[in-house]
Amino acid sequence: MKFILSILIISLFQVQLMEAQEISAVIIDSQTKAPVPFATVKYAPGKGVVTNEEGSFSLYGKFSAQDTMEISSMGYASLRMGLMDVKDQIPLKPATIELGNVFLTNKDLKPEEIIKKVKENVAANYNFELSQKKFFFRESNVNNVGRFALLVDKSTFPDLDQALMTQISNSVPRYSDSYKEVLGDFYGNYDTQKLQILKAANLHNPQSTEGLTELVDKVEDILKTNIKSNSFLKIKTGIIGVKLDAEELELESREEKEKEKQQKVKTPEELEKAFLLKQNNLHKSINSKIKSLLGTAFWNTDMTMDVLENPRKYKFIKTGFLQMGEEMVYVIDFEPKRGADFKGKLYVNTGDFGVHRMEYENVKSLKSFRLFGISTMKDVYRGKMIFNRNDKGKYDPAYLEVEKGESFGLHRPLKIIEKNKYVKGRRKQNELDLNIKINTGQLTKHQMVIYEQTSLDQAKYEGLEPSTTFDYETFKLYNPEFWKGYNIIEPNAAIRAFTVPESKEEIY
Repeated sequence: MKFILSILIISLFQVQLMEAQEISAVIIDSQTKAPVPFATVKYAPGKGVVTNEEGSFSLYGKFSAQDTMEISSMGYASLRMGLMDVKDQIPLKPATIELGNVFLTNKDLKPEEIIKKVKENVAANYNFELSQKKFFFRESNVNNVGRFALLVDKSTFPDLDQALMTQISNSVPRYSDSYKEVLGDFYGNYDTQKLQILKAANLHNPQSTEGLTELVDKVEDILKTNIKSNSFLKIKTGIIGVKLDAEELELESREEKEKEKQQKVKTPEELEKAFLLKQNNLHKSINSKIKSLLGTAFWNTDMTMDVLENPRKYKFIKTGFLQMGEEMVYVIDFEPKRGADFKGKLYVNTGDFGVHRMEYENVKSLKSFRLFGISTMKDVYRGKMIFNRNDKGKYDPAYLEVEKGESFGLHRPLKIIEKNKYVKGRRKQNELDLNIKINTGQLTKHQMVIYEQTSLDQAKYEGLEPSTTFDYETFKLYNPEFWKGYNIIEPNAAIRAFTVPESKEEIY
């Protein structure tokens, strides 16, 4: 009886251990105590996650006391430990390189020769076969309004003065952020893909413009109140002008208000149709963005970052060696020459010349436009890619990231002139002269972690018909429960702090 009872107790204990669990930690440098970003955490063959920029990660699954994980990062000694031994912080020791190991490598190769061998070995090193990839994708959008000034030089319209323009300027949201997070299965290779979204969240910040709308309506009311019968408004910015009479102004106002009214009133059927349309649009959008991310792989010939495609435009500097698990890697910095656009770093395996990791950023604006007081500039283009070798010795993507930024400027005069040829005296009745000075910037970041990958045959791939319906929710503040039980890129501080101010504006 006691023996049976012991067996039952042990069995119960094992069952409890095998229930779904969450394991979270921050990986830090054992010496500096600084977080180690983008470290690889493998917890089973072909399965793993990558730490975020703050060094944190979480694992969800059914784990036993025998399960282990291996943590590796460039320049650190690999660490293997039991999953049940994980603490809040996991220190990694910087790797020490023995000179004897260094001398066993092709140390005499020049950096240009290493780059050449990287290109020659792409087909042999990287996995281009069809596969099923479990992924988590995050899109981050941040908008900043550095300046929004409406400066009144002259105004004869009653109440249309600098005080009102300052109110309008102050009502423009100066900062807004929003995020889309998607979990799913991605089928295919670098050239052809099919996407099945399983779950998606939209952290949407509409940045309520109610106050701004009210003030703009006030400007419109002032114009309508003061414009005389048979008058018209001439609106000019520089040499460009349009003409708007009093009746057109009133009609346009009624049409806009009616349109807003219709948009707010929706039947349950219309809401359901709108939701399905949002799901379908998100599916198309994420499919396109993942394809674009895969297209940033360093060997592609048509990508913006052209370091491997046009190596003569860059200066390569071999800065030393680092340890990556049991292997050695070259560390190669690159910087522009002959008008090139990027600088960065490559980590190349000394044995097979596979690129484990690549980081890059632009050193100058990639494109700019300036004309008639309007300017745009593509001033941010940076990213990183991390590859891990699978059991067959081929490199698979583990983490891909691209961040793009654009700034916009508008420095132009604006005139609103009321004219009336039927009123005695001067035709010009009223005039508003403004100087508009606006400077804004936008950053968009796409991140994807692939935490599990399995091979896929051609017949199964061709038979796949992914659905465009999935679990999709929009949030006004970060909800940690939504992703509970799933492996994702851990949210950074900005995402955890995400919240939308209370407003009357409806989102769905």
